[in-house]
Amino acid sequence: MTTQLRNIIGPIFHAVVCSHHIYAISYSNKEKDFSQVTDERVLDLNEFAPVYFTAWNMIIQTIYFLLAVLYDVLHICSKKKNLKEKIMLYKGYIFTSLVFPCSLFVSAMFWSVYSIDRELVFPEVLDEHVPDWLNHSLHTNIVVFLVIEVLIVNQLLPTFKSAFIGLTILSGIYQLLFFITYFKSGRWIYGLFNIFSWTERIAFMCSNYLFTVIVMKIGIKIQNFKHSLVRPSIRQKN
Repeated sequence: MTTQLRNIIGPIFHAVVCSHHIYAISYSNKEKDFSQVTDERVLDLNEFAPVYFTAWNMIIQTIYFLLAVLYDVLHICSKKKNLKEKIMLYKGYIFTSLVFPCSLFVSAMFWSVYSIDRELVFPEVLDEHVPDWLNHSLHTNIVVFLVIEVLIVNQLLPTFKSAFIGLTILSGIYQLLFFITYFKSGRWIYGLFNIFSWTERIAFMCSNYLFTVIVMKIGIKIQNFKHSLVRPSIRQKN
């Protein structure tokens, strides 16, 4: 893909993704009537909506693509080089340390467990309250957009160490909130945890964290390889 074509496709793509994400988030947060609902799994989905990592990932992706739109606008309309460089730095860091590993984790984990026993991650009773398009927006489209972004954008990459610190902080905060939610409510927001022992729960959370770190490392290698092919001038920052 030529630079000129990429400069045309990129802004359009980023605007479309932003619209998609904002609409999906708005629909998810739309007030719903649960007064007649008695199934605890449905009530949990409503009560603990902000605690699901899927929601965290969607917000992280939205922040990234909003930055991408801002950068596109400045690239087209502004000559403020310093501001553009800062935004490019921020969005490169967010994409590499959070968007790439977290999005792949959310999609891979959700659909893997779903294919084994959907009741452990997305019970059938939720179909009445979460339409298919929204489910795919949250768990499928995020990877499609991720792949397209890798193909059309050359990120300004952070070092592995700085990306690792960012991902670790996010993971630590989320895991702390996850367990606090359980101890306060007495309920696991993911059905999968009901069949685990405490040892298995801790091991599962640790393995999830390790998975995201490995995926992040792979993402950096992929982007570095792409840079070496299409834009040798962009290197990983020291």
